[in-house]
Amino acid sequence: MYSDKVGVGNTVGRDRLEHLVERFGELRDHVVGLQANFMFGTDVDRGDEPVELTKEFMRRLPFVWPTVNVPTPFGGTPLYDRCLAEGRILRSMPFSFYYTPYLVTTLENYHPIEYYEKLTDMYSFMTSGTMIASRLVADAPPALRTLNVLRSLAMKKFLATFRRIRDLLRVDLQFRAFHEGRSSELPDYYRRVYERKLGDYASLLSPAERTPELGMP
Repeated sequence: MYSDKVGVGNTVGRDRLEHLVERFGELRDHVVGLQANFMFGTDVDRGDEPVELTKEFMRRLPFVWPTVNVPTPFGGTPLYDRCLAEGRILRSMPFSFYYTPYLVTTLENYHPIEYYEKLTDMYSFMTSGTMIASRLVADAPPALRTLNVLRSLAMKKFLATFRRIRDLLRVDLQFRAFHEGRSSELPDYYRRVYERKLGDYASLLSPAERTPELGMP
């Protein structure tokens, strides 16, 4: 959880987890359907702890639907300004990739391979048979339990993309160089995905027109 909306103050690590568990337990008495939005990959994240604590949150609160998001530097935000000034935005990545499951910046504390390995770990846990079973028997209305199971199955699409990008980072040197910020050439993988998004309109945009204008750092 990355905002002040849940009222956990400046607590971090396990203390923050315990505050969240307590707060969501209180909210359950008044709200039928709860969702927790996590941001993984901020500059304060490092090592295994964010992953393990997020998985523990899911395990302890199966009645809460979790989302794990990739930090996205939307224009006009402090994240955008900071990443642009530090040269951390992948400048040739089209704007249509500015959403999860795609990483459009270099991260402070994770190499791209490690980052996608950890995303894969969290989403594997989120969509596992164990978690699906926990959501089926959670203390929630039947319709909500069914919805969360269907959500779990839908998240497998993100998991497949995380695994695909992780595998490309391991074996494709040009793809890895792009995500390390050492190359500005858009990898073939993203070019193909982008053209599928455009469909019949792909021929109308030149490579220059597909490249964002981010301004000067």
